[in-house]
Amino acid sequence: MLKKMECISISHKTAASEKRQKFYVPKEKAQDFLREIRAVTGAGQCVLLSTCNRTEIYVQGEENSFRGLEEALARISGSGSGQIRKLARRYQGRKALRHLFRVVCGMESMVLGEDEILGQTRDAYMSAKEAGYTGYELNSAFQAALSCAKRVKTETMISKTAVSVATLAANEVAHLPLACKTVLLMGSSGQMGGIILKNLLSQKNVRVIATVRSHNGICLSGSPQVEHVDYQERYAVLEEADAIISVTASPHYTLTAEEVRACIRSPKERLFLDLSMPPDLDAGIGELPHCRLVALDDMKSLARENNRRKRQAFANAEEILEEELEKLCKTLAFHRFTEADTHWKERYAGCSAEKLLYLLRDGLDSSSFETVLKMLTDTVM
Repeated sequence: MLKKMECISISHKTAASEKRQKFYVPKEKAQDFLREIRAVTGAGQCVLLSTCNRTEIYVQGEENSFRGLEEALARISGSGSGQIRKLARRYQGRKALRHLFRVVCGMESMVLGEDEILGQTRDAYMSAKEAGYTGYELNSAFQAALSCAKRVKTETMISKTAVSVATLAANEVAHLPLACKTVLLMGSSGQMGGIILKNLLSQKNVRVIATVRSHNGICLSGSPQVEHVDYQERYAVLEEADAIISVTASPHYTLTAEEVRACIRSPKERLFLDLSMPPDLDAGIGELPHCRLVALDDMKSLARENNRRKRQAFANAEEILEEELEKLCKTLAFHRFTEADTHWKERYAGCSAEKLLYLLRDGLDSSSFETVLKMLTDTVM
């Protein structure tokens, strides 16, 4: 049976945040999940990509691994197979490769052209590779996709004036109608938290209170705009904050509605931004007086204008993607050919150019055969 790459995807395009979080696999559980995927599908190679906006499994093995992939997703999420079939998109062969390229290039992101997905995919791939879950096919696919993404970012405007969920969050703070703003930031030591902090510090008259966990030590930013407090003191400083941003990997709420109600005394308007998966902030906070809660799915509306401006860059990126995808497909096709017939050189050693041309003429359609003839003519000339 033919081996080809397959992908099953549950993303912001198919599932709301409360549904996506059921399928989120934290890094510390990724290896166990990959082991399970290999067991239930029989796939020789597999990579798991799990972020706040998507959970995707890429496998290379016997054709049609989707039933096994659905079973694995059902076990981690507690969802029925029928529900998974409604939420998941499935890709196979060239379509799976194209989807991978689009994801890595930021073309499937909530915010078109965002940069975080490139690093997230690289980390997911390297983790699977180092654990021995990849081989020639997936190595070639992911390396080509990462290379294509770098080319897209260099040759198009898709990532110029880069906008991501993190930068959109910082922009929401910038739009607050206040001369001076105090922001409580929980999770500044993480990748996205670091981007948010950098963006906040680029704004004028912004004071940041960043929480740190005492067992992790305090990592000073070196900026007089930043004050560090122990995470346990987050409720104590809540009254000072005009905006609260939470982007941690905590398994529980960083703020609950009940505690927030008890801690805030002044009636000023407060902005709460939750950029975590699973959610950090109790949804009930958005129902409190003078509290506006913006969660991950709310970022879609904020991203629309950014995406509109990048339509031409998107078209340019598509051209590069198809060019790089074609190269990869040829590489994989040649590899499959040489793998299936290890003695191909000996078999064709006595084949004349005339005989080979007749074989190609009889086996190819007219368009493909004309392309071969043109290539040979251009090479000779």
